[in-house]
Amino acid sequence: MHHGLIAAGTLLVSMLSVGCADATSTAQIDGPTTHSSLPATPQAALPPPPTNGWQNKPAGTIVQVSEAPPTSQLVGASQSLFVRYTTVDVFGQPALASGLVLLPAIPVYPDGQWPLVVYGHMTTGAADACAPTRGVPESSELRRMQQGDTLANALLAEGVLVARPDYEGLGESGPHPYLRGDSLARAMRDMASAVRDRWEQTGHRWIAAGHSEGGVAALNTGNRRHPPARGLELIGVAAITPVTQLEVLLTAAGELPVAAPGVDAAVALAALALKGIAITDPEFESLLLMEGGLSDEAVALWPDLERLCLEDLSHEDSWGGLSPQAVRGPRGDEAVAELIREWREDDIRLLPMRRDMPLRIDAGLLDAVALLPLTEALVNDYRSRGYPVTYARWPADHSPTADVAAPAIAAWIMEQFAQ
Repeated sequence: MHHGLIAAGTLLVSMLSVGCADATSTAQIDGPTTHSSLPATPQAALPPPPTNGWQNKPAGTIVQVSEAPPTSQLVGASQSLFVRYTTVDVFGQPALASGLVLLPAIPVYPDGQWPLVVYGHMTTGAADACAPTRGVPESSELRRMQQGDTLANALLAEGVLVARPDYEGLGESGPHPYLRGDSLARAMRDMASAVRDRWEQTGHRWIAAGHSEGGVAALNTGNRRHPPARGLELIGVAAITPVTQLEVLLTAAGELPVAAPGVDAAVALAALALKGIAITDPEFESLLLMEGGLSDEAVALWPDLERLCLEDLSHEDSWGGLSPQAVRGPRGDEAVAELIREWREDDIRLLPMRRDMPLRIDAGLLDAVALLPLTEALVNDYRSRGYPVTYARWPADHSPTADVAAPAIAAWIMEQFAQ
């Protein structure tokens, strides 16, 4: 077996970090109703969302606050709060999103304001149970849900207010547009607006940060064509192991005839990516489910994407039991071609960033998801276009890079606020 291909598959696994969703498509298709025998990923019980009164509020308005579940509580915070806020979904309709707000324990700065960092999490899945605020001790996704805790605690110790969105559709009604840049940026931006609106101690400047899929979210937030957060100035972006050139990974792993460690997670991630595109493209969903884009085995597992998180999706009784070849139906090549086209169009390499806004990118030398050569190509591409990029490499794999780099990232963030 070619270990390079396996590594590429593993790469695809960890690098996609997003939240979870009630990923029910709006396309008028009678999709599959069966699923694997695995029980649904467990989730925390939270207060029900309000039914009325929020639909006419502007995007970025908090409508509900309660104590966060135990797995979302951080020792460095004076309060760890679960919030629901208004946003606009991928179809342009009013929607609710959820997230975690961590208030620092130290007094506010002399000017009476807290610096604000909005942090995007790594891929956890597309089911409601995959939202980090829905974590429970027995959840298979708990490690990924808590991966940003080290950086959050470091920032809290500096008096920074840290907000952590679950992303569109994760934990709340509606589908999760997995890895779609505009949706991820909107989740970050609207949460920043909501926090600034609710807590008057929040300063007027903020930084977007994130890991893996959250790194994609942070970089998309820096897109100069996006509107600013309400009442806030974005002064920097920090992206840890952001995912780029996904088509390289898909091509590398796509011909493997067997399921194997690393490949199992890559298959699960590819399924999430297909679902993310199908949400807004009924013709593509029809190709996948009704016209031979996916194999019969893959079609039967489609409902698992709305029940299970990434770790469980990678199980041999779910998508992880299929080889890449076994996912494809008779028209699988067409489905893959469309997936690659969508990925290329939405790649962070193409983002038009502000040339006056500092960027920071952290890479893992041992990363098997966000491959080092691809990350360095991204950095070189940005620098060639005049974007000011601080770049650091760490002797770590994909997930641990977030912890190893946390002190340096926190110091860089505080330098931006000091200017």
